[in-house]
Amino acid sequence: MSSRANHFKLGLFVLAGLGTALLLLLLLGVGRTFRQPLLVETYLDQSVQGLEVGSKVKYRGVHLGSVHSIGFSRDRYEIGRPAELQRTYILIDVAVAEDAHRASGREAFLDMLKADVARGLRFRLNAQGITGLSFLELDYVDPYRAPQLDVTWTPEHLYIPSAPGTLTKLLSSAEQVFQKLEDADLALLLNNLNRVLTTAEAQIRDAQLADISRQATNLLAELRSSNTALHRLLSQPDLQSLPTSLTRTVEDLRHKIESLDLNALSTRLDRVLTSADTFFAGKETDLAATLDHLRAITANLRALSEIARLHPSSLILGAPPKPLQPAP
Repeated sequence: MSSRANHFKLGLFVLAGLGTALLLLLLLGVGRTFRQPLLVETYLDQSVQGLEVGSKVKYRGVHLGSVHSIGFSRDRYEIGRPAELQRTYILIDVAVAEDAHRASGREAFLDMLKADVARGLRFRLNAQGITGLSFLELDYVDPYRAPQLDVTWTPEHLYIPSAPGTLTKLLSSAEQVFQKLEDADLALLLNNLNRVLTTAEAQIRDAQLADISRQATNLLAELRSSNTALHRLLSQPDLQSLPTSLTRTVEDLRHKIESLDLNALSTRLDRVLTSADTFFAGKETDLAATLDHLRAITANLRALSEIARLHPSSLILGAPPKPLQPAP
């Protein structure tokens, strides 16, 4: 009887422990399991090859969440609409990791994303190395260079527009180049190129290459002759000793300049200039009168020389003779 009671107590203790463990699991894990993830959605008007459910979603290289679902926008928002009016966008739901919005809360995080969308926040599909896999990256672009797609419905979750990825832009540029090559008239271009080459070849053939070569040879010969004459001139002994003589002359000139008492000479020059200033000070009036007299004397001498030139006898006889009167 005592052994049966002990077994009963032991079983009751085990059941209580299991119940407590299950209760803790429910409190810690089940609530998170059944909790709805924070979803945002985007639409891509391109192939999503390499992107799968569960693929990584990064915000400027930092883990943000994962791809929750991939489908077509018409299957959710355009059911019953005419097929020719339906969009062919790829609808992608992104589950944001709880760590990304735990600090700020869901509502504050969504408000931040809305504000960033106005600043150019966009989803882009990028390749993950050379494995062929792709991932979604959230980054900022120029809103004017990445306009939003035409959306005529109300998104179920927060809508973040998309922008072409690096690989998509590269393929688009290559496609435009090939399209331009297809539109170009390559036959006409090659024909024109062939004509230009033919004309150039004919002009080269007709050019007087022999005459040009002969003139170039003569020019080289003249240059060699001039070089020889210049070398002979520079090799003369007189020119060899010129630097030494010039150096000696400069050295003698330097010694003579150093031997002069420049300070005393400057002092004497200042004294002479001061004496000249003192002498001419106050003599301006006398000098002006003297100059006036000299001008008058010069004028008289000029008049006298003019009379002597015209009537030389007047200097001795006096007044000039009267002019002859014609006979009646």
